[in-house]
Order: sequence, then structure tokens, then C-alpha cells
Amino acid sequence: MNISFFLKPKAEVSYLSADCPVRQALDDMMQSGFTAIPVIDPKGRYTGTITEGDFLRLVLDHTSEQLDQMTVGEVPRRIRHRSVGIDARMEDMIELVSAQNFVPVTDGRGMFCGIITRRDVIQFLRDTCKKA
Repeated sequence: MNISFFLKPKAEVSYLSADCPVRQALDDMMQSGFTAIPVIDPKGRYTGTITEGDFLRLVLDHTSEQLDQMTVGEVPRRIRHRSVGIDARMEDMIELVSAQNFVPVTDGRGMFCGIITRRDVIQFLRDTCKKA
């Protein structure tokens, strides 16, 4: 089985641009209800994942004026969320999805393609077990 079976395409997921102002990104994250969101550069390459904790530390350590001048790409991130290539082995994806709520997926050029969620993988395994 190919990992693309589990892929939620970029058009269907929330993500932030690295050049997005921090204030806008905070609003977007609060409205989405997500606790972590992939970040892409202006060319569409995956650069990492930003979390609520990253934003919390930022707000605690900076003045309002400083925050107004910052972009998502400038926010220090405590955890480095790894991605997989679209041609990755299932074993590699399973290892990552067990440690992360979602795994960002990139193509051969590092372009963000979408995500694979832990929930989708677990539901697939549950359904497979029910059939057996």
C-alpha cells in the first residue's frame, strides 16, 4: 500500500505561510481549533510545524509591538516535526504518525502536498481488524 492512500491534499488542510504576520496566524489557529499547523515558505515548500506552545512562548517573551513586526517564519519552534516524501515506505510514515498527530507529506522537491493524520491511520487499522 502506498502512503498516498492516507493523504489529505493541501487544498483540504489548514497551513500557514512563513511570511504570514504572527497576529493573523494566531487568529487563524484559534479559529481552526488545531493545536499545530504546517508552515510553508512562499514557494510552497514545507518548512516545519508551528504549535500553540510555540505561540504561547512567543507571546510571553515579546511585547505587543514586537509581535506586530514578526512573521510565522521568525517564530522559534521547540519541536521539529518531520515530514515524509510522497514515495516514503509505510513503515516510515507509521513511525512518524505514532509520534505526531499528523505527518506532513512533501514531493521530491520538498513541496508541501498535504498531511496524513493519526486518526485516519488508526481508523483504517480498526476497519481492517474488523474485516479479519
